[in-house]
Amino acid sequence: MRKVFVSSCLALFMALAMGVSPAAATIVSGNGGFELAGGGGAADSAQWTEITTSAANLSERTMTNPNSGSYSHHLYAEGMDALGTVAAITQHSANDAGFASLLEGTTLSASFDAMTPFGPGGVMNYSLRILNSAGAIVQIYNNTIPNPSAVYNTYTTPNLIVPAFGAAPNDAFYAFIEINAAAGGFVGSTSEIYVDNVAINGTLVPEPSSVLLLLFGAMGLRRRR
Repeated sequence: MRKVFVSSCLALFMALAMGVSPAAATIVSGNGGFELAGGGGAADSAQWTEITTSAANLSERTMTNPNSGSYSHHLYAEGMDALGTVAAITQHSANDAGFASLLEGTTLSASFDAMTPFGPGGVMNYSLRILNSAGAIVQIYNNTIPNPSAVYNTYTTPNLIVPAFGAAPNDAFYAFIEINAAAGGFVGSTSEIYVDNVAINGTLVPEPSSVLLLLFGAMGLRRRR
């Protein structure tokens, strides 16, 4: 019985070493509560890329209206004559947050809290994507929220499925999220959003060093048996 148990453990660890993992999903996003400031100062959210398409727009870390903790991220956009504008935050799970590739065949999903007072013509757009190592989109979910709200609501995405690995650039896959405030193409249009508690849930490829440590531990257990 002990030999069967140990042999099963060894098979499991060998599967891990080959890149097939039963590991549970975990958080594959960073600084989702915006509590950490980036190198740009207190108004810069660490591990996030901040985007504005007009000088009047804002994408900033703020102590105003957090849903939890001390900070949220504030997005504000003003429309222009015949030109809509955007204020956004994005995060790439590797380039921004420093995570390894997603594991093939697993699921990816995201949730976040947002207060959306908006303004005339304002909406919130959000997108969850799976990107390959060249940055190309291989899976995507987009949604638009047109409804203003003076309180926080939680938004979630359906599951995306991480494709099977293949030749480069499909030899690694990463999570990417964008949340933006979009104003309409007329003067007087505004879109304002407060974002907090962003979480992307996925499963990462195990680090080789961790897998080898587990494997050697199992081999040591077999010797002792």
